[in-house]
Amino acid sequence: MLPAPVILLLHSTPVLCINILGVFMVPSFSHQRVFQSVWSELSLRGHKVTVVTPDPLNDPSLTNLTEISLHFSYVFLKQIKIHELMSKDSNIFLNLDAIFRFMDLIAEAQLNSSQFKELIDDQTKQFDLILIESFHPVMYALAGRFKAPIIAISARGVMAVIYTIFGNPTHPVLFPDALLNFHNERLSMWNKIKSVLWSLWSRYYHHAILVPRGHKTAMKYLGGDIPYIGDIEANQSLFFLNTNPLVYPPRPNVPVVVETGQMHIKLVKPLPEDLQQILDGAAEGVIYFSLGSNVKSVNLENKVRNTIRQALSELPYKVLWKWESDYLPERPKNVVTRKWFPQQDVLAHRNIRAFVTQGGLQSIEEAIFRGVPLIGMPFMRDQPMNVQKIIDMGIGLGVDPVTMSKEELKKCIIEVAENNKYRERIQEIRDILYDKPMTGLEKVVWWTEYVVRHKGAKHLRSPTVDFSWYDYLLVEVVLTAVVMIGTIVYFSYKDPEEDGDKIREKVNKMDVDVKVENLRRNRSGGLITEAMNKEEIEVIKQVAKANPN
Repeated sequence: MLPAPVILLLHSTPVLCINILGVFMVPSFSHQRVFQSVWSELSLRGHKVTVVTPDPLNDPSLTNLTEISLHFSYVFLKQIKIHELMSKDSNIFLNLDAIFRFMDLIAEAQLNSSQFKELIDDQTKQFDLILIESFHPVMYALAGRFKAPIIAISARGVMAVIYTIFGNPTHPVLFPDALLNFHNERLSMWNKIKSVLWSLWSRYYHHAILVPRGHKTAMKYLGGDIPYIGDIEANQSLFFLNTNPLVYPPRPNVPVVVETGQMHIKLVKPLPEDLQQILDGAAEGVIYFSLGSNVKSVNLENKVRNTIRQALSELPYKVLWKWESDYLPERPKNVVTRKWFPQQDVLAHRNIRAFVTQGGLQSIEEAIFRGVPLIGMPFMRDQPMNVQKIIDMGIGLGVDPVTMSKEELKKCIIEVAENNKYRERIQEIRDILYDKPMTGLEKVVWWTEYVVRHKGAKHLRSPTVDFSWYDYLLVEVVLTAVVMIGTIVYFSYKDPEEDGDKIREKVNKMDVDVKVENLRRNRSGGLITEAMNKEEIEVIKQVAKANPN
């Protein structure tokens, strides 16, 4: 009999150790905290992970993790004017180009940084896999530099054109782009037209403008021999999409599109002692107010900021307000401000009555997980759609930050905090959303290892990726059908009597010509005077006309 250690060795599963490069370029903490969960978990699973990010964890316990900080990228966010993004008169078609030109600047600054250059120029660097945030295609060029398969990842829902890159079915009316903020209502004729135009424009913009522009930037910093990034983009192995079918409409996905969802949700940690005392002592309840990492309360216009402050001051609750400054003018007595709160741990406290949020996907998911009802105050991008979903699901209410009054905001907060139906409903939603065999993070780890085990996932690739647009839309089939139907209709409605008359007329003419020819041959000597010939011909024609049959 074999010794026990030998038996265990024979039955053990070999551990896969992957060398992973993660590139997460967007300077937004709401994005980065999703990705932080991914790279830290992969590191804890024994994989060697190198990460390029504006928000490094700086956790010495993660010994398999190397972080390259691009924190300087946050300087660019100071150029964003929130009040312009809030404007209802802004043109979404023009805004698309403005957003990506802004990201072009960030991408070029990152590629030109000493940190990035050191990574790119190191010829000894080899990676088994590259994880890339899908927000901008320029970073796909790294797959050409390191010759490794790619998995794209997004912290939120994406534009419809990104789905089409993976061969995923999409429809401008069934699944209008989140940036259009059409919510879930049946679209009017104008909105259908707008959605179709947006679908066509965004596809054209991505393939004809954004990708070529990104490739030009990539060649500048990675060399002219890299493959075209549009081809790299079309050959990605997988796409991790941090969405869920409750906030985003359920849609058909091809195998390479993996919905992960709630990747950043963590177990409750102890609160700082001073914050714990504040929450424990608030028997009347606490309202948590945070507009996320991109929309900062301190940067709001005075009118909006004063409306919020006045409404909060009249609430019968303690308020925790994420205020990104050391000083809040005329701070109400019931309001506690901090530049940052441990949001997930705060929401887990029993005395939290409601959460006022800008409508970011991660904040909504955290509130659902903790069972805290919401008041949505949307400012930009997909936030209006998300807040409308809050209302539709019955887990809270919404206000427009541009038009809201002090009384309206106050009324909404009290209604959500006092009416237990919102808390009961969000707890029902939580039970539905988290009733699944595998967490989003577990999915990410499993599929990442899967791609490396099989050296990519080409066998899961949709055949529509290789279809031209006219093949996909069956243009030749439609044209053939139109010609066939047109031919049938033409002959179906054509008058047969009219055709018969024309045929008989042609036959009679032929008979006359034959008779004339015979007459000529029968004349003695074959000679006919011109006068006699004309006279006889005329007689024959008159007879034929009088007797068509």
